[in-house]
Amino acid sequence: MSTDDDRIRERAVVFLLFLTSEESLEACHKFIAPENLSLKLARIWFDEIYVPGVRYLDGGLRGDYSKGEVERFRRSFTEEELNALERFHRFFELRLEMIPTSSRVSGVWPQNDSWDNVVKDARNLLNLFALDADSLRSEVFEIFMHSLRRSLDMPDLCEEFAWKN
Repeated sequence: MSTDDDRIRERAVVFLLFLTSEESLEACHKFIAPENLSLKLARIWFDEIYVPGVRYLDGGLRGDYSKGEVERFRRSFTEEELNALERFHRFFELRLEMIPTSSRVSGVWPQNDSWDNVVKDARNLLNLFALDADSLRSEVFEIFMHSLRRSLDMPDLCEEFAWKN
């Protein structure tokens, strides 16, 4: 049975696996354009995955600050992992801030070097976690379809991907 700390860690790792999985992203592109999916994934990172963010972006990214959530998040990772997650978070945030406000408001992250660099940085971050990423990629759909379904307001999204599992 997983503890809350284990689940926090698993969610971060699975998010990074999904973000770096070309197969998973391509499957989602059947339902949502890449530039829209990219911004949805950014919202998931800022709203649901990375808890200790001190800076909150305008436009609805990032939920309420909670000391308890920050503590649970910090307990879930080693100091080295926390430092690497913070670097990735800042990098992700800087790339997001470079997107024109009009694009963010319309739900678009242009598919360019900026997005490609976020994905590349996520791959580098995954290396730190010393895990067998290939064995975990099969779990990506199951864990993320809940968040994506809610984010996309598409209740049948899980059924669409049932054939993959």
